[in-house]
Amino acid sequence: MKRISEIMGDLPVISARGDLSTIVRDIQYDSRKVAKEDIFIAIRGLRQDGHRFIQQVYERGCRAFIVEEMPAIEGAVIVQVKDTRRWLPFIARNFYENAVEELKIVGITGTNGKTTTAYLLHSILREASWKPGLISTVETVIGEQRTPSERTTPESLDLHRTFYDMHRQGHKSVVMEVSSHALALHRTDGVPFRAAVFTNLGHDHLDFHKTMEKYFLAKKKLFDNLQENDRAVVNLDDPYSRRILQSSKGDAFTYSFSDPEATVRLKSYQLLSEGMFVTLATPSGEMFFSSALVGRFNIYNLMAAATAAISLGLLEEYITRGIEKLRRVPGRSEKYLSARGYRVYIDYAHSPDALQRMLEALLEFKPPRLTVVFGCGGERDAEKRPRMGKIAEDYADRVILTNDNPRGEDPEKILEQIQSGIYDRAKVQVIPDRRAAIETALKQARKNEIILIAGKGHETYQEFAGKKVHFDDHEVVKQFLAKEA
Repeated sequence: MKRISEIMGDLPVISARGDLSTIVRDIQYDSRKVAKEDIFIAIRGLRQDGHRFIQQVYERGCRAFIVEEMPAIEGAVIVQVKDTRRWLPFIARNFYENAVEELKIVGITGTNGKTTTAYLLHSILREASWKPGLISTVETVIGEQRTPSERTTPESLDLHRTFYDMHRQGHKSVVMEVSSHALALHRTDGVPFRAAVFTNLGHDHLDFHKTMEKYFLAKKKLFDNLQENDRAVVNLDDPYSRRILQSSKGDAFTYSFSDPEATVRLKSYQLLSEGMFVTLATPSGEMFFSSALVGRFNIYNLMAAATAAISLGLLEEYITRGIEKLRRVPGRSEKYLSARGYRVYIDYAHSPDALQRMLEALLEFKPPRLTVVFGCGGERDAEKRPRMGKIAEDYADRVILTNDNPRGEDPEKILEQIQSGIYDRAKVQVIPDRRAAIETALKQARKNEIILIAGKGHETYQEFAGKKVHFDDHEVVKQFLAKEA
């Protein structure tokens, strides 16, 4: 509970009405969650404008508001600011007692690899007794409690509530994924990142950002906000990295497969069906470790986590132990073995680059046949759909197209757009029902074949026209394989 004057602090206010010494119990931006003792902050969202719900919230007894436009209501405390979304993170920070200042926070951004890198670094920090919390696309981890995530990076109010809870639970650090949406929409403004990690930039989210340049500039914002003595950890093999370093005040720590200028370089590696062995060249000498992760692309994630840990001054023993203890990342390259001798991989790959990297990794095992089952999400970047179709055709022997999360779009239209990028339609089956598509791939599998089920990974639902129905790729595969055993 706090006084409204304390919540606002020294933020610029256009006008205020009522007693600012009024005490409020909580802050809400979702009108459905507002209680009488709360203060409601009206945010202009992508689909809804919170100002439309002020009267409704007022009629339910709420008498405190932060707005951009003064409403026609009486007997309420109203604070007017220019941009409620812009100032929400600072309002939240004030309300939650600046708990964020007590935590060493590492932010990870990039098109692909954020989640795996986050889990790896979280495991390393645990070994180093940094008592880390985790905020990821998959889940938020506070103490022993794991909560499924609704989005990659929470809204700023929820984010600071999480930081507060983490601090109260005794956490000393946080590893978090930072999405381009979060950066563009000010969700992480004012968060004092001790280190920021850039994995790569590929084609994705252009429905929101419109151009690759705007997409990149959103990512770059994480590094532009770093201060001296913070760490900027980037992948030198991605051409965007040097632009990031040109404008960042953070100390540069870089990683690469071969660039001699990199802080950490790949010395050697051996890929196995059960994982890999990796040797890195670091400023203090060679670092060797094994990992249960599969695929050449995961070496980049291992290097990103190791370089971030080195930038934070962690000892090699914590880094190698943390990497080796991480056995799986939910929905990322998860493998299942069939009694009939074929292998199934489930992966979240839902962008062109991610799909290509995963298929390339599986081809390194030289399977007699490689099958991919995937679709594309509705109400998202439509430009990538034919590109992903082309990639599937180029790398897989058999392509089964199915529904992902159509959301409000026509599922058949999405499937047609994917097919528009495919020349050889003979290798394509279109089975809209995702369960039927997966089961068809498994029924028709040959010995030693590899089947990739891509796009949903850790998700346990499908979304059709605003409704979510339970669906889990893992459950379907496990049930089918159990019948074969």
